[in-house]
Amino acid sequence: MKSKINIKLWLIFGFTLMFLSSVFSQEKKQKPVNEFHVSVNHGIPLSSLERTFFGVGLGVSHVFHSEKVAAFRTGLEFQFFHAWAGSLADHSHYSSSSNVHYSYVDFTIPLLLRINISWAFIELGVCFGTNLFGQERATVTSYYDYQPSIQTTGKRAWNPGISAGPVAGIGILIPLNEKLDLLIRPDAGVSAYFREEQYMNLYARLCVGIHLK
Repeated sequence: MKSKINIKLWLIFGFTLMFLSSVFSQEKKQKPVNEFHVSVNHGIPLSSLERTFFGVGLGVSHVFHSEKVAAFRTGLEFQFFHAWAGSLADHSHYSSSSNVHYSYVDFTIPLLLRINISWAFIELGVCFGTNLFGQERATVTSYYDYQPSIQTTGKRAWNPGISAGPVAGIGILIPLNEKLDLLIRPDAGVSAYFREEQYMNLYARLCVGIHLK
């Protein structure tokens, strides 16, 4: 467990170092961070056996060449997700799990091409990330020979692992004053997580924030 935590920390450190290095290598006149946002997300079920709920997030970004038609955005983002997966069986331990909830927080780095069209824009790209922490919560039913079954509420750490996937969105920038624009950006993405048992998260998101001119 400790080695897994250390790997996560090194990954986060590496991603953050790459982001800061690319930002501060720009001209001194440019701001290292020129967009901030908070977001609300909602997962999209991949089967009739799943249910999804609202989550929240926040992020900071740097948009390169934001005044040109073709721009590039990268940054650091944190997102909380919540999903329900029905029931799971664990026959090796004579038990089953029902009402299974997954809640987790991801740290991600988007790499997006932004096409500016007047006050609006389109974004296309990919997002790489890693899970910071997660929890599986379920009702566990244990079965015994010649005895009644027992139900308990179980919680355990849950880690979907490293993720990657496409992201696409549209947005508008509404001028507030000479220095600030209001940012409104709905987008959608797919995150494929890599672990022993593969997991996929399809979601829609609404981001609201500010853009520094």
